[in-house]
Amino acid sequence: MSIRYKFIFFFILVCILFLFLYSVRGILTPFVLAAVFAYIFNPLVNFLSNKLRMPRTLSVALIYIIIMAIIVIASYILTKRTIEESSELRGYITHLVIHTKIQIHSLPDFAQGFIFDALNSIQKSKLLTSTSLFSLFPQIFTHILSFIIFLFSGFYFLKEGRAITDRFIHQIPNKYKVDVEILIRRINAVMGGYLRGQLLLIIIVSCLLFICLSILGERFSLILSIFSGFAEIVPIIGPITAGVVAALVILITGNNNFGLAPIQGVIVVGLIYFLVRQLQDYFITPIIMGKITKLPSIIILFSVLAGGHMFGVVGLILAVPIAATIRILLEYSLDIVNDNDKKNPRK
Repeated sequence: MSIRYKFIFFFILVCILFLFLYSVRGILTPFVLAAVFAYIFNPLVNFLSNKLRMPRTLSVALIYIIIMAIIVIASYILTKRTIEESSELRGYITHLVIHTKIQIHSLPDFAQGFIFDALNSIQKSKLLTSTSLFSLFPQIFTHILSFIIFLFSGFYFLKEGRAITDRFIHQIPNKYKVDVEILIRRINAVMGGYLRGQLLLIIIVSCLLFICLSILGERFSLILSIFSGFAEIVPIIGPITAGVVAALVILITGNNNFGLAPIQGVIVVGLIYFLVRQLQDYFITPIIMGKITKLPSIIILFSVLAGGHMFGVVGLILAVPIAATIRILLEYSLDIVNDNDKKNPRK
């Protein structure tokens, strides 16, 4: 079989695999998140098992214990404030919707219907209404089951990840073993580097914005900073949306510690987000992320939006590393085709 036919066969195989994964995407979430978890913490497991000579199973168990302890402590510190801010935000939005409905009649006729429907949809959303206890039980059971699957899968991937890769490489014909091993190393470097960098970026941005917004005295500063951190997953659009939301909150509430007028508060919030963005672009991102993916910004944006549309949250998380993996595979395939053409030029 010529190299071109091999490439076509491989491409068709990848397409079939993608269609299969898309068809079962509803049950993939805990497994994919477990794989992401394993990519992020695998270097730490390797350090404990290789440098400190701890058994790999014990290393993974120790990491689980430490992470659980951090989650419990963070939950104890943050949950109360998060719940209070969420309840306050629900009440505030309800009041704002009712007040806006009173003022809606002063708008032109063509705008009244659209805005009225939008307000009704907000008021009827799950954010503002309590869920029936009976309908909540199946959701709770599903989430608990997914979490258990995530824990076991993450443990397995961390413990057996290297063995799985070695067994896969062992099945490759000797002629292609070196190339496949190089490809796997490059893909692992991109996937692991991007996911670890993205997690650290979310934490740093959330902390910086929480400190700044708390000093300013903006309401819902914790929720806004967490939202802004996760918005970094979506390039360009995410940070802009987060900044606009924070500016709207201070414009509507007018709350701050310095007696600023609402429009002045908007300017200060805009300046905070602008400075954090500059700090991120020129210092944080180059140090943490470097040039990991080697993808243009427009490709990253398209990948994230497409991944989110097709696979939801999992698609948002994995879109960029998968796009970078496709780039690596395409570069490798094209290099093979070009080398083959040079060795066997057409007459």
